[in-house]
Parts: sequence; C-alpha cells; structure tokens
Amino acid sequence: MKKILIIIGLIIVVLVGFSVVRDQLIKAGISFIGSSVLGARVEVGGFSLGVMTQSAKIKNFRIYNPKGFPPGILLDMPKISVDLDLLSMLKGKLHIQSAVVDLKEVDIVTNQDGILNVDALKIAQQEKKPEKAEKAKAEKPAKVMPLQIDNLTLSIGSVLVKDYSKGGEPSVEAYEVGIKDKTYKNITSVQQFMVLVLVEAMKPTAIRSAGMYGAATILGVAFLPAGVAGVLTAKDYSQFEFNASVDKAYNVSLDVLKQMGTIKSEDKAAGVIKGKVDKNDITIKIEKKEKVTQVTVSARKFMLPQAQVAGGVMYKISEKLK
Repeated sequence: MKKILIIIGLIIVVLVGFSVVRDQLIKAGISFIGSSVLGARVEVGGFSLGVMTQSAKIKNFRIYNPKGFPPGILLDMPKISVDLDLLSMLKGKLHIQSAVVDLKEVDIVTNQDGILNVDALKIAQQEKKPEKAEKAKAEKPAKVMPLQIDNLTLSIGSVLVKDYSKGGEPSVEAYEVGIKDKTYKNITSVQQFMVLVLVEAMKPTAIRSAGMYGAATILGVAFLPAGVAGVLTAKDYSQFEFNASVDKAYNVSLDVLKQMGTIKSEDKAAGVIKGKVDKNDITIKIEKKEKVTQVTVSARKFMLPQAQVAGGVMYKISEKLK
C-alpha cells in the first residue's frame, strides 16, 4: 500500500511538473511570436492551460513602446480568458470559441519626430513591402498559427495620450473609454485582433492614425468615430481620492499646474486653484473626506468640456501622490 501511494505521489509530481514546464514554454512562445508580429517587446506575466476544460488564462499581457519612443507600456491587459478547441491545433489552426479580454490602459505616444507609437508597430505597416528580397528574408517574422475567434468580449478602461513633439515635458491627456463587455464576432488573425483593440481604444481621442486606420481597412476592421452630442453638458472633470494630507495634495496640485500651464488664482483655505493649460481653463478643488483627500480637476475651453485635459492634469497629480 505504501509503495502504491509513493507511485501515485510521483505520478502527480511528474504531471504537475510537466504542466508547469508546458505553461512556461507556451508563455515564452506567446511573448516571442507577439514581439515578432508587432515589432515591439511583448511580455506575459502568467499563463495556465486547462486541458480537461479546454480553456486558458493569460495574466498581465503587456506590449511595450517600439524603438524610437520613451520606455514604457503601450498596452496593458491584466487578464485574458479563452475557451478553445485544442484538437484544432492538430490541424494547424488555433480555434477560440470565446475570449474575454480586460484592457486596463493604452498609452498613445507621439515622439519628438511627430510619429505615433501605434504607427511604428508592424501591424500598422501592412501595405509596406521590403525593398529587397534579401532584406525580406532576413527579417522574416516567426510563423504564426492561423487564428479564428468566434466571439470576443472586450472591456477597455482608459487611454493616455502623451505628446513629446514640442520638446521638454510631454503634454498629457487622459480619456475614459468606458467600453464594458462589448462583443465582436469572427476575428480571423492576430493582426486583426490587435488592430481592433487599438482602434476601439483610440475612438474617444482626437488622434487619427493613418497607419492604424489603413491597417483596419486592409484587415476588415470597421471604424466608426464617436458621435458628438450633448457636448455642453458632458462631463468636464476627473476625480480621485488619495491617501495623502490636504496640504500635500494642495501643494502637489499647485506645482503640477505651474509646470503644465499658468496660475490665475489660488485659495488654500478654500482648497481651490485656478489656472490655464493650453488655453483650457482649469479648476482644481481639494477637499478632505473621511480618511482620504479628494481631488477634482475640471477643464473647459470656450465653454466646452475638456475631460481629457482634466484627466491629463489628474494623471500628473496622481504620479506625485502615489
């Protein structure tokens, strides 16, 4: 009986060890192939495959800025869950019946040469061809298994837009995309999936990426610009709570507004700072709440709400109050 238990224990250890090694190899493969397809570094924090359940989970899937841009994360997906047909892989195709993707943040960066980081990705250069056959052979990307996603459920949190083209500290705008459990059907390639995600994330912004939208046309991804309605009554503010004193939050907010623009007035007793950033009227309100300090940044330009500008100022404040 003791020998049987030892044998069973050894079998379990071997199976667990095999699963761990298998998942690590797949994780490395996703990073390698993703980097090859995108032309930018891709990292995967964790991967687990359920053979019996025919499902997989990916944690902390991140795409980093390509060469020629400041170091940083371009796209951050904390969680991806898929139900897949493992037998389809024996036929040379990855068939995913359903995928649930949680996209936390996308950072759209314009470098000092006025080039967008998304336009520097390989997927935004689909129509470009190598000048020489030798060069094409030398830069041949890793072979990608054909992909079919029947149903995709996508959630997108926020987009940060950073512009370094004017030199010095970048201007920053923040947008709340607010896509929650939006569904898409019949996605037929990794490239189409990535373009779809980035185009959806860019919709609330004023950015029009020729390369990305060109790729969307080639790959069959529809782009519908966001409508403009009720603009005068739209949200014009960004609001967060911090574990910091009112004095610290006020001083940090004042410093940030001085760095980003000009101060028109300040009233520390009332917790109100007013100023301008790129012709936008900015008001910062600092209030003490129970156990936290609440900071509200509002922005308007010619009476029109500019939530993305308010979000950019808040982003700078939050960096210093973390």
